[in-house]
Amino acid sequence: MTIKRVIATLSLIALPSLHAADQTVPDQIDLPNLITLALQRDFQIRIVELDKDIAEQNARGTTGYWDPAIRASHSTGALGGGGGASSSFNSQEGDVTSAAISANLPTGGQLTLDAASGRFENGFGAPDTYAANAGLALYQPLLKNFGAASTSFIKIAKRNYEQSEQSFKLQAIATVTNAITLYNQTALRKDSLRVAEQSRELGRRLVEDTRTRARLGTVEARGVEVAETRLSQREANVVLQRRLYLDTLNELKRFVSNEALALVNWQVEIGAMPAPADWTGDLSQDYEYAIKNRPDYRQALLEIEKATIRAKAAGSEVLPSLDLNARYFRTNFDDNFTSSYKGLADAEDDLFVGITFSRPILNRSASSQRASARLFQDRALLVQQQLQQAIAIQLDNAARRIESEAQSRELARQGREFAERSLEAEERKLKLGQSTTYFVLEAQEDLTAAQVSELESIANYNIAVARYHQAKGSTLAIQGIEF
Repeated sequence: MTIKRVIATLSLIALPSLHAADQTVPDQIDLPNLITLALQRDFQIRIVELDKDIAEQNARGTTGYWDPAIRASHSTGALGGGGGASSSFNSQEGDVTSAAISANLPTGGQLTLDAASGRFENGFGAPDTYAANAGLALYQPLLKNFGAASTSFIKIAKRNYEQSEQSFKLQAIATVTNAITLYNQTALRKDSLRVAEQSRELGRRLVEDTRTRARLGTVEARGVEVAETRLSQREANVVLQRRLYLDTLNELKRFVSNEALALVNWQVEIGAMPAPADWTGDLSQDYEYAIKNRPDYRQALLEIEKATIRAKAAGSEVLPSLDLNARYFRTNFDDNFTSSYKGLADAEDDLFVGITFSRPILNRSASSQRASARLFQDRALLVQQQLQQAIAIQLDNAARRIESEAQSRELARQGREFAERSLEAEERKLKLGQSTTYFVLEAQEDLTAAQVSELESIANYNIAVARYHQAKGSTLAIQGIEF
């Protein structure tokens, strides 16, 4: 059965409260209803969705690396020589106000635009001196932490979020598969109870008929005892099947309910067992589909990407630090703030350029990290290859199970039809006095067993098909579910 639905995000369909959510649950649930409710309410998929949201926020937070930073300061006292714009002023009594805006560069460096104004006291009663300064500073690693190595954490956070999206899809597939499995198991229990009740009714009619014939002397009293004993056994089987059905129904209710004790009193019925659908599979084509669409395989590819990013970053760490520091600026002095700033346009240009070099003598820590990163890269590749092998085996096993269940279903159907004809024959012979109550009871019970066997084969076939789509990674597509 194909279910056409689009689910953008579970948060869009979350209901105001757990109690209010369960009030909207229908009294009659079919398979499409169950899948929809499971995707909305299953605790595990909601937990995984929150994990995805956390990973999204973490990835979003790392992009703050590109956010420009603003810095402002004011100092009073012995000033100058403190770095930034004010570093152009000589150390002297007074006050300085400075401001700067800096931004990180894709090359791993940092660019800073700064400006400062200062008032400096002159000795012997002379007027104060006012100064203005504006400049542009560049810090740029030339070896270690150059370029992409400085932003590897942003790329890894993005891959982590993409992996969390695949985890969400993987859990959605598991949830839908579990819903299909649970629905078929519950439907099987419900139909088994129905068959047991039908068998009990057949036994009750046979007991009444045997009693009538015993009073007429056409059958021995022993036949009544046998029929009553078998009827008692069937009563016990009805009680057992009802308990098994209610136990499975509780599992189904738990699967789609957020309540605790309240779900025990929730009266719900399920629809009919889905009819077995025709299935065809091609191992080669389905393997290629799985490689492209299975969330866990997509996760493995992302893990390789992360390992590659870490290996490149670790390779940068073993390099020596060779950093460029450059600053271009202008400084002007005057007798007031306004004229000191206006004079910057005509002030002379100043440029300072410096190189800083450093390297640990042995650098064993960085070398070890690089070796570890390469090993993780090799490990990720092996996991990918192992998963490729596992996918092929899982698909082959799932396909053979479907074929086996299809054969079992056909044999069970034939067995049920044979049991029906056998019972009809024994009932005709009993009316003609050519059979006994015992043989009719046996035929009835053979039919009951054959009916249950056929129901089990249908449920097992439906579950096997669902498991195949899970192995293929096509569960959401086959159900028409889009995220």
